[in-house]
Amino acid sequence: MTNNKIVVSVQASLDGRVAAEGGALDWMQVKDELHAHFVDVHRTAGMFVYGRNTYDGMAGYWPTAEGAPFLVEYGKVWTEMPKLVFSRTLESADWNTTVVRELDALEEYRRTADGDLYVIGSPQLVTALADRDLVDAYEIYVHPVALGHGPSILEGLSSRQGLTLTGARTFDGNVVKLDYCR
Repeated sequence: MTNNKIVVSVQASLDGRVAAEGGALDWMQVKDELHAHFVDVHRTAGMFVYGRNTYDGMAGYWPTAEGAPFLVEYGKVWTEMPKLVFSRTLESADWNTTVVRELDALEEYRRTADGDLYVIGSPQLVTALADRDLVDAYEIYVHPVALGHGPSILEGLSSRQGLTLTGARTFDGNVVKLDYCR
């Protein structure tokens, strides 16, 4: 058995939405301190794990990210990191990415990765993993906005799951990271 964890890392609105209606992400308030945190934490990951839509958004932005040094640095972290994308329709992907169809494949990658697997965004995938009791920890970054509509963190979860709060931290005076484990 491996010590690698499956960690859900998700940005959420105060009302638990991970995207606005239509998939818009313009409500997120990721500033200097939070960006630097993501660079530091995500560079130690063993693999990033995505659903198709989240992967497409990341692949469309991070390989060519410009601007502040931490944006460019995260772009390097992202392009170099091994990635797994779950999709029924995607045939192949660039940027050190493996496409898989079935959740059962995740255990092999968990066992062989060089660190924890970070499931980023991807609410449908997160729900499927939670339903199979595969999530070891949640990192929920709560932004000070209520969206009212849009996909939620664990929408459609089939059963109640109790979690334990293990930490909390505020970034840039406005985003609160909540750490939970099962």
